[in-house]
Amino acid sequence: MGRVRTPSPPAPLAQAGEGRGRRWGFTLVELLVVISILSVLLALLLPAVMASRAAARRVECQNNQQNLAVVMLSEVDAKRRFPASGHFSIRGVPHHTWIVSLLAGLERADLAERWDLEQPSHDPQNQTVATTSIPILVCPDDDSIQPGQGNLSYVVNGGFGWTHASPAPDCPSAFHVLGFPPVQPIDLNGNGVACPSGPETDKVTDKELFFRTGLFFLENWPYGTGTVRHHTAETVLDGLSSTLMFSENVRAGYDPYSAGATGWSCPFAWRHSFFLSSYVCQDGRCGAGRVDYDRANSRRHPYALEAINAGLTQAEGEAPWPSSYHGDGVNVVFADGHVHFLSEKIDGPVYSSLVSPAGASIEGPLKQVVVPGEY
Repeated sequence: MGRVRTPSPPAPLAQAGEGRGRRWGFTLVELLVVISILSVLLALLLPAVMASRAAARRVECQNNQQNLAVVMLSEVDAKRRFPASGHFSIRGVPHHTWIVSLLAGLERADLAERWDLEQPSHDPQNQTVATTSIPILVCPDDDSIQPGQGNLSYVVNGGFGWTHASPAPDCPSAFHVLGFPPVQPIDLNGNGVACPSGPETDKVTDKELFFRTGLFFLENWPYGTGTVRHHTAETVLDGLSSTLMFSENVRAGYDPYSAGATGWSCPFAWRHSFFLSSYVCQDGRCGAGRVDYDRANSRRHPYALEAINAGLTQAEGEAPWPSSYHGDGVNVVFADGHVHFLSEKIDGPVYSSLVSPAGASIEGPLKQVVVPGEY
């Protein structure tokens, strides 16, 4: 008989799979779970990252203002006066702004040397200089910044407004968003006469009140011709630490919808200054029973059009009110150089007091009080 072959046992499973790579991976359900977890983590982290970046931009903005204040106060010490906000010839020809006066201190002596002070701002050489972007003058959150333009985010305290050549020379006037015309004389002493054609004989004149309620003013160029109006450290009677010097305004500076240079060199007041709403005085007359400082930062119409951050919804170059994209307020610098974040919800009377350098010395309806402490 032949031998009976015993069949070989089957190969172990591990051996049976030898020679082929084992496949690993996620199931569709597992993949969806991982994606969901990552989405949740991203949703949690993204606001924190954005908030951190926003905080960094706000700090950079404050640092720019702090450095600008150092240069400004050095200029005040050297000249024994605050500079003019802007200069015009006695015939109304625009010349230059407070920024041109600070160029050397801003470490832009090259621009200061190229700027021809004997020529108006629209002189071709001056216009070329004016298109230079100077980083310290710009907040990184300003969405109106344009390459190759003289961008500006920081403005000086102009009080209630600026002086106008009509209907009389050196006429205190105010700007209204809804005004027709938008620039109108303001009767600060409430005697019923705005911009009198002859010398004022009132105990306190419109021009005296205009001086006490603002820190920077337009003056004629060259110095000593026409209007001369400026503060010194000694005339800021309410105290340097209680008087606003700079604010942000993202609607200042370059205006793409206007012809000519509209950046940091443009001396028209609404381009380089911020103003307190003249809605404070009913119909532009600041007499007894007609002054309400609550309107200076009110959220009621039409006063809200001239409140802090109102300019965010207004046209470039037509909103000379403090504004920023930092959330619920603006960075400001006081006349002693300290930086502060001012809430857009600040009470109107408090805000008005901070704008006026000598409001507490006023007798009558426009009188203010010095506000101590935090705002």
